[in-house]
Amino acid sequence: MADKASPVPTNVTLTGLTKDQFEPTDPPKEKTSETSSIEKVYDGTVLTNNETTITTPGPGTPKGARFWLAFISLLFASLAANLNATILSTLLPTIVEAFDGEQDYVWVAASFNIASTAILPLCGQVSDIFGRRVPMITSLVLFVLGSGILGGASGMEMLIAGRTVQGLGAGGIMMLLEIICCDLLPLRERSKYLSYIFMVNGVAVTIGPTVGGAFATKTTWRWAFYINLPIGGIAILLAILFLNLKSPHSPSWRTSMLRIDYVGNFVFIASTCSMLVGLVMGGQIYPWSSWRVIVPIVLGGVGWIVFYLYQFTPYCKEPTMPPRLFSNRTAVSGFVFVFISHMMLEWVVYFMPFYFQALKGASSLTSGVNTLPFNIFLIPCAGVAGGVLYKTGQYKPIHWTGFGFLSLASGLFSTMDTGTAAVKWAFWQLFAAAGIGALIGTTLPAIQSSLPESDVASSAAVHAFLRSYGFIWGFVIPSVIFNDQINANIKIVEDPTARALIVGGSAYSQVDGGIRLLPAETQTQVSRVYTLALQSIWYAACAFSLVGFLFVFVEKKIELRKELDTEYGLADAKEKSGKADGTATESQEK
Repeated sequence: MADKASPVPTNVTLTGLTKDQFEPTDPPKEKTSETSSIEKVYDGTVLTNNETTITTPGPGTPKGARFWLAFISLLFASLAANLNATILSTLLPTIVEAFDGEQDYVWVAASFNIASTAILPLCGQVSDIFGRRVPMITSLVLFVLGSGILGGASGMEMLIAGRTVQGLGAGGIMMLLEIICCDLLPLRERSKYLSYIFMVNGVAVTIGPTVGGAFATKTTWRWAFYINLPIGGIAILLAILFLNLKSPHSPSWRTSMLRIDYVGNFVFIASTCSMLVGLVMGGQIYPWSSWRVIVPIVLGGVGWIVFYLYQFTPYCKEPTMPPRLFSNRTAVSGFVFVFISHMMLEWVVYFMPFYFQALKGASSLTSGVNTLPFNIFLIPCAGVAGGVLYKTGQYKPIHWTGFGFLSLASGLFSTMDTGTAAVKWAFWQLFAAAGIGALIGTTLPAIQSSLPESDVASSAAVHAFLRSYGFIWGFVIPSVIFNDQINANIKIVEDPTARALIVGGSAYSQVDGGIRLLPAETQTQVSRVYTLALQSIWYAACAFSLVGFLFVFVEKKIELRKELDTEYGLADAKEKSGKADGTATESQEK
């Protein structure tokens, strides 16, 4: 803390000051325990700065036109990336049939996920070195280019290539949205405006399958990708016109290029691709016990260890993932939260519809309708949580509430069977939506509360990576548990033909197939096996949720900063015209 202020000396002659410039002031008051706008607390450590800091207007101050135009450009970019994320779900069978690509269909979706996940830390570091504007426009261009390749694809190889390019763009877009939002707003306000982005995401994700199905039945599946061209084009135009952001001054292009952590990024990208390829093949192309699955996963894990250790060495001048991000308990807790919350989101999205199909005999369409309570309630809950954090600045109660609801929902889901009433499973979905919604929009501000503003990009990159990685494990972990429990309880089914249908990892895919053609008694036995397997995955979900709940105790209560101290943010008129003197102003609107 700053030393106690001394009384103003009375024998000092002040020259060059007029009466308007100098008026007597009250004697300095005793310093209170509250930190000043110059002192910032990062996870219990007080950092003092003797230089004058220009702060942004406090929360609730109206934003100007320049801010809203820039923010609208971010919303358009979010719409483009998220609409594509789910539009493929209803198109894939049609596309596979058109190209006779049954053997390669899994890679159409996987290539997008691998590319969009592996690129995140590199994209974060590049945005720190070159600024946010160029990487964002580049990501949008890659996304539009990938969409064009997909629309004109002549085979499965071209489809996979297009999805890879599209994934590179979408991964950059989704991460840079958060980084730029952090650059534009002080920490206290971020959750509120991030919730607006989540709402756009929710709309895009909700209408994506319907739009894809409409194109497939009314025109051609190619238009599902061509539609990204005008949407992406508008997003690029808006970014060029209105996303006028400050960039750090660098001596030369060569100097900037040399700052990139080439070795670290290569090791990380290679390790991530290896790990994800193994996870994609496991249970779908090869059994989990196959060396073709185990070897890539092990190599990926070893590669990550090598990458993390390399970040500590003196050879790594500017780490892609600075070790200091993991040096305090609040940031580490936040990283755990983002992984668990998004893992649980995917968990519910995949296995709640499966419950309706396997135990209620619902069709794919009906199972989708039955999950509407969760899907509709999720985004408003995220918006409410963001608003509460904006008003109160308290994230720990929100995290406790989120994991509490999620633990409760998982426990209730474990009791579901063929006779569970509709009012129960519908109401229980609201608990899950409230829990996940409370977490997905409030973890990043909590993480950044314990870190300086200079770590915005790197912390957002780790946050985005763990979010994507959580989605992947949210399908892998329950799938492994489910198949293991099917095999463990298969003896309940007396009919050997029925056993052959669901054993060995086939239970998930057979729910709409031959199971419904079996005799009634055998169907009852199969339903019992499915019930036990689903109970096990919800027990595991409850365990993960309780781990998250306990980690909230590890978090520290840190006041969210109301000022913005960054070299990025919106550029003013002088900076846009090249007349800036190199100093960064702290306010978006003057």
